[in-house]
Amino acid sequence: MTSADALPLAGRVALVTGAAGKGVGRATALALAREGADVALNTHRSLADAEVVAEQVRSLGRRALVVGGDIADPATVDTLVARAREELGPPDIVVASAGGRWIPRPIEAIPPEEWREAMAEEVDAVFLLLRATLPAMREAGWGRVVTVGGYDAEQWTVPPEVGPVDYALGKAARHWLVRTLARHEAQHGVTLNAVAPGPITRLAREDVLDAVLGRLALDGYHRPTQVDVAEAIVRLCLDASVTGSIVALPGPHPGAVTLE
Repeated sequence: MTSADALPLAGRVALVTGAAGKGVGRATALALAREGADVALNTHRSLADAEVVAEQVRSLGRRALVVGGDIADPATVDTLVARAREELGPPDIVVASAGGRWIPRPIEAIPPEEWREAMAEEVDAVFLLLRATLPAMREAGWGRVVTVGGYDAEQWTVPPEVGPVDYALGKAARHWLVRTLARHEAQHGVTLNAVAPGPITRLAREDVLDAVLGRLALDGYHRPTQVDVAEAIVRLCLDASVTGSIVALPGPHPGAVTLE
């Protein structure tokens, strides 16, 4: 059996947003813990569900904590990073999984306040996380940032009634941020990348841990699942040579926004 100290991310502290549901955040938190990282989990909606994920992280021999709140709020981000630093150590892996809502509608049907909310959830939240964590990564000479973007977001070809333009714009902005900042942070040993999934198949919450640990075969599922996306994120965290990249996971239906 592999010693915990021999795991590739042993001693690292990961901060994962959107970690309470059955999507990419949960799977990523568990996959990073499998590789040895301690994990600070953030959720805006369900502390109880996030605590379940934290217990699963602990079952893998890693430390975990849960901090609730909206990461588009500077105070929430400050609290999240401060608690992670105090209880686990300075975060040197940041995964921005939480994002805006998927509400397809014509642009004239989007209330201005909901447009701003979408931009806050997609763009402001990533800005706040980077602002709060990059200085310590630079000082340490090691850091990994991965945002969850969207396949084909920069060339959104579907009509707004099918694929929301505010959502796509937010994902494209995340891509721009990592491409741009990666150029400046490489000299400090910090990489910034994005994964850009298309439609994903969501495994049930109770199956995610087994899938992450290889105890549940994914044969027969439409791929990618949230676990496939999480594995791509983990690979980016392990590889110091990849930065400024948008890793596309379009699945078998490139350009689709829904699966029949």
